[in-house]
Amino acid sequence: MALYGLRVRDANGDITLDLTDRITRLRYSVEVDADTDGSVDLPDIDGKETAQVAVSLETNKTPHVVERSGTTIFWYAKSLALGGVSYPSGRSMIVVFLYT
Repeated sequence: MALYGLRVRDANGDITLDLTDRITRLRYSVEVDADTDGSVDLPDIDGKETAQVAVSLETNKTPHVVERSGTTIFWYAKSLALGGVSYPSGRSMIVVFLYT
């Protein structure tokens, strides 16, 4: 068991993100409105590993989808329907961790 870092699990308990085996630092964070797409260029991440996630800041809302291409981090609003219930996009916190 790790004594530090970040470990994220899905609803089934499966690990979807494990940052406990390396030292990481917060490189970038921003709060974005629901239904807002955007991006940021971070030239210093070129050739380095990152982990980027979105966390919904509203109950029963879907967080944004976050992707990386080169040195640019993109985020997209996303709505989800599960079991006949609709979960619209909500305000999210976008976080980028840089492996060091």
